[in-house]
Amino acid sequence: MKEETRDFTLRIRVNPTELEKIKTKANKAGKNTSDFMRESALGCEIKERPDKSVYTLILKPLNDFIRLLKELERVAYHKEFIDERILNDEIKKWQEYRTMIRERLW
Repeated sequence: MKEETRDFTLRIRVNPTELEKIKTKANKAGKNTSDFMRESALGCEIKERPDKSVYTLILKPLNDFIRLLKELERVAYHKEFIDERILNDEIKKWQEYRTMIRERLW
């Protein structure tokens, strides 16, 4: 379905403080002011994008951990001193955790 063209403009009055708050919230949501205001007015749920530091603090260590587990699995499998099924289950749990974190952040 083709989106209708937007031929109408709505003007609202805001004070300087309100304008800055709206712009800040739109920026945090990764939207321009028009999209932010339109979605807000139409009742859509608008979520802020997390700060980039969240990715560094949460996702990078998880990716590193999963990479390490995979390497340990490879070494353990060839030396036959650890149950591969247990290790695979642990890797799967951490991958599911990483997916859950990504879904909540995006």
